[in-house]
Amino acid sequence: MNRDHAVVIGGSMTGLLAARVLLDHFDRVSLVERDRFPAGAAFRPGIPQSRHLHVLWTRGLEIMEDLFPGVEKTLLAAGAVELRAPADALWLTPAGWRGRFDLRRLLTFSRPLLDWALRTRLTAEGACALDVLEGNEVTGLAPRGPDVAGVRLRSGETMTADLVVDATGRSSRAPAWLATLGYPAPPETLVDPLLGYASRFYAIPDGFDPGWKALYLQAAPPATRRTGGLFPQEGGRWICSLSGAGRDYGPTNEEAFLAFAKGLRDPVLYEAIRDAEPLSPITGFRRTANHRRHYERLPAWPRGFVVMGDAACAFNPIYGQGMSVAAISALALDRCLREDPADLERRFQRRVARSAAGAWLVATGEDLRYPETEAARTGLSTRLINAYVDRVVAAANVDQRVCAKLLDVLALSSAPASLFSPGVLARVAAKRLRSA
Repeated sequence: MNRDHAVVIGGSMTGLLAARVLLDHFDRVSLVERDRFPAGAAFRPGIPQSRHLHVLWTRGLEIMEDLFPGVEKTLLAAGAVELRAPADALWLTPAGWRGRFDLRRLLTFSRPLLDWALRTRLTAEGACALDVLEGNEVTGLAPRGPDVAGVRLRSGETMTADLVVDATGRSSRAPAWLATLGYPAPPETLVDPLLGYASRFYAIPDGFDPGWKALYLQAAPPATRRTGGLFPQEGGRWICSLSGAGRDYGPTNEEAFLAFAKGLRDPVLYEAIRDAEPLSPITGFRRTANHRRHYERLPAWPRGFVVMGDAACAFNPIYGQGMSVAAISALALDRCLREDPADLERRFQRRVARSAAGAWLVATGEDLRYPETEAARTGLSTRLINAYVDRVVAAANVDQRVCAKLLDVLALSSAPASLFSPGVLARVAAKRLRSA
């Protein structure tokens, strides 16, 4: 592979991270985005989920700091809030209230703020080598036999490239593009809990200090389907996101929104927002299915083209792992480009699949608890794993060590298999005996 020019399709979080990695390996990088980027930390149509709750778990924050040194300071200076987890939060798990251990840190902020911080750093660091094509759109791949030689733009231009990265998210047209080159459609897996969000910003009341900074009230399926989150963000405001699975969607009607909050498993969130000043309309979002395209299973793959982020594997966003998985995939791209270039594209697609495996297991395992979830039949292994995870969650509520292990899995710092280590098994069993 020559290293003259790379093209990234999509200015999403994945696209920004991919462009940053490619700048270390190519003479020139072009980022093609259908939207026009706002001047500051503002919402844009291409990221519809950006008006809802976002948190950045430990592993994702570490990788972004490595790729963009100082970005954490930029976020904090702009008002992002640091939380100690779970010490700073009231966290109602399916097994009850979680002990407020001081174990991990995470940042909470609006998604536009993170996009702005990364975009600003990217354009500054790549000033001479980065071309940003706003308001343009890739309509297809430019072939060179069975391989990819660049992209075709809606403007009519054909842009040649040594490597093309699809970072267009859930709406990716990669399967259709590959079909025009003679490649079969990838196998797909869909696990849809039929979940919908509704979110609104509130001003944090002056002098409000109840002893917590954030609230997270989980559903307890199959008995309850509703989840509520209330987290601080820059600008002295809360983001309140209400969601419901099994088509019990978070409502966008004013009265219904408060009634939905009141119907959560505990009234504490409703009591916090009941008299708070709304700062925005209520916004809904329902495109939340777990959707995996198994490109790693295709028998052949074109040179010069890779797919990453939600375009390859998208998660129910309620678990907050998508941005961290995108960051891990960006690291995988960097490592592949530093290794033997032979068969780089196929190796990368296999690593993308491995990068997403842990988060996929967590998200789909939880979503399969809802009887309304649309998916293939649940096997015995999933039911057995969920039964064990229930015991881990209950133990984590009262056992600091088990809680730390569970948070490592949620933060993508450890694989789900680590919950089956002898130390965790022993403490979960001991908690079970004490309860009996």
